[in-house]
This record gives sequence, structure tokens and C-alpha cells, in this order.
Amino acid sequence: MAALPNISLNATTSSILTIEEFEFQEFLKDDIAVVVYLILLCFVGTIGNGHAFIVYHVRYKPSNHRTFVVWLAAIDFVACSVSAPFEIVDIRHGYTFGSGAACKCFRFINHVVSIASGIMLGVIAVERYRKACCPFGRQISETEAAVACMVTVGVSFLFATPSFYLYDVAVKETDIPGLSGTDCTVGAEDGQQSFFRIYSLLLLLISTIIFILCIVAYSFVGKSLYKQMRFRQSAQLKNVHKTISGNSVSSDNKMSISSLKMKMVMEKPEASSSNQIHDEESSVYSDKNKISINKIQRTAATPMVKGRKKLDRTRRITLMFLIATAVSYVGYLPNLIILVIRAAHHSAYDRLDASLGMLTPVLLRGYFLSNVTNPLVYCFVDDRFRQECALLYSKIFRIPKRRKTVVV
Repeated sequence: MAALPNISLNATTSSILTIEEFEFQEFLKDDIAVVVYLILLCFVGTIGNGHAFIVYHVRYKPSNHRTFVVWLAAIDFVACSVSAPFEIVDIRHGYTFGSGAACKCFRFINHVVSIASGIMLGVIAVERYRKACCPFGRQISETEAAVACMVTVGVSFLFATPSFYLYDVAVKETDIPGLSGTDCTVGAEDGQQSFFRIYSLLLLLISTIIFILCIVAYSFVGKSLYKQMRFRQSAQLKNVHKTISGNSVSSDNKMSISSLKMKMVMEKPEASSSNQIHDEESSVYSDKNKISINKIQRTAATPMVKGRKKLDRTRRITLMFLIATAVSYVGYLPNLIILVIRAAHHSAYDRLDASLGMLTPVLLRGYFLSNVTNPLVYCFVDDRFRQECALLYSKIFRIPKRRKTVVV
């Protein structure tokens, strides 16, 4: 008889507080930060990747660099415009999500874009390695680069297929007895939970292998580019020293000086003296010699300048992809670690969740960071990308070009 008041109290609480009201309270308490974070990523990532796709596809000449950036921008665009909004909907309806088909479909898309982005960065690292460290070997053609991107997406579809089995609408209990809801999450069956552990460990292993591959490849690339830079600098210094040390007057210069001297004597014989002729001869000799030296220096330095610009461009492209790879792994690693902990030891996950608080859902969605930061990396590292974006907007809004004023 003593238990009757508790039962009636629980029943009364359940009847007063609906699942929608409880869901909204939990949303305000725990999920505001992650929703604001995802909205910001959606906005910045969709606009940035749209710009990257259009500018690189329209304004850049066909190359491996352009092919990889266009495919990455397309994948990141889908992640920011489709996957991230679904995460917002799933968070907001954490206790009232009811569509099993939508759950499976969007979880599948999430896995495809995250896996494809990681694998493609590994393919790019291999291409950068071959171009920098094996310049005389067989290089990846533009067609092969496009095929590699398509194969990467196909492999990502294959690796993401288990999500159809793992994810479904499942019952989600609340802190209030008798009050429960539904959420898009991993199924509660033992087979699904066991397979989810194996699947999470497999994704963690693949991402770690790709990241180690990228570290090794870019280490060799950096070493090779550094050697090329030092070689070009030493070659340029040697060329300048040879030019300066060889400041002898050429036969053409001597002939021109002699003819000028005879002309001066014939025109003004009475006003010329040996000192004046000597001074003017020295002046003409000096001017002619300076012009000859400057011309030789410019001619000798022209290949060096072109080589340096090409090397700088290669270094910028490599740095761009290196930063994108590092950001991708930094964002993806916390997600996999937390998922492995949740699958292997649920009580440990509960303690971790309690200690991290509102940071836990943000870390779980950290893999979206790579999809958003890639166009930002292009903007900061690639000077031409910034110029092309400015040119695009100047044409759209018909902004006149600034004319340079010449001071007379």
C-alpha cells in the first residue's frame, strides 16, 4: 500500500509533462550549443564550398589539383547542405524522431561524405608525393585523377552500407518513469551493438592508416621541396657571382665606344682635349657596361624567377592539402573515440558525457569541421582563389576597376 502514492505521482507527472515538452526542455538544457555550432557550419560551409566548386571548375585550367579540389568541394557541399541540417533535425527531435527510412538514409549519407573526404585526402597525399619526389616517373594524369575520385566515392558507398543495418528508430527512455520516446540511433539488438563496435573500430583503424600515410607522404614532400628551394637559391647565387665577376667589356661595347670617340673628335676637334675624351670615354664605357651587366643579370635571373614562382605554387598547393588533412583528422578522431567508448563500455561513456557536458555532442559532430574549413584553407593559402572570387563578385555587382593615376 505504501507504493501507491509513488505510482500515482509518476502517472500524474507523465500525464502533465508530455514527451514533446520534455524533449524541448532537454534541448534547451543540453543541445543549444551544438545546434548553434552546426548552423554556423552549415552557413559557412555551404557558401564556401559553393564558391570553391564554381571558381575552380570554371576559372582554373584542367589539372590534378583542380580535379581534387572540385570533387572535395562537391563532397563537402553535400555534407554542409544535407548531412549537417539532418543532424540539427535529429538533435531537435531527440525523443520524437519517427521515420526509420529517413534515419537510415541520412545516416548513410553522413558516413559516405565523411569516409569519402578522408580517403580522398589520402589519394591527394599520394599524388603530391609522386609529383614532388618522383618528378621523372610516371605521373597521375587528369583522367586518372578523376577516376580515382570516382573510385573513392564508390568505396565510401561500400564502407557506409552497414549503416542501413545499424541505425534505426529505437525507443529512448527518459528520466521520468513511464515516459519514453523514439530516436534515430544504433539498434538495441545484441547483434547490432556487437557489429557497431567492430564497425567503429574498423573506421578508426582506416582513418589512422590514412593519416599515417599522409604524414609519411607529406614528410617526404616537404623534404623534397626544401632541397629544391636550396638548390635554386644556390644556383641563383652562383649565376649572379659569375655575372659580377665577368664584368669585362665585350667587343661590341668596345667598338661602339671607339666609334663614339671618333665621332666626337670629327665633330668638335677644336674643343676636345685628351682629358675630356678620356672622361667621356670612361663615362660611356661605364654606362654601356652597366647596361650590359643589367641585361645579362635580367636574362640569367628570368628562368630562376619562373622556377621560383613554380616552386612557390607547388609549395602552396601542398601546404593547402596538408592543412586540410590535419584538420580532417583532428575533427574525425574525437568522434570515433567517443563512439568506440560508447559501444565498448556504456558506463564509461556516461561518465565521460557527464564530465564533458555540452561539449560531448559538439565533439561527436567534429567531423563536419573538415567539410567547412577546406574552402577557408583554399582562401587563405591560394592567392589566385581569392583573386578569382573578387573578380566574380566584381562582375556580378559590376564594380569598376580602379584606375591607376599617373602623377606628371
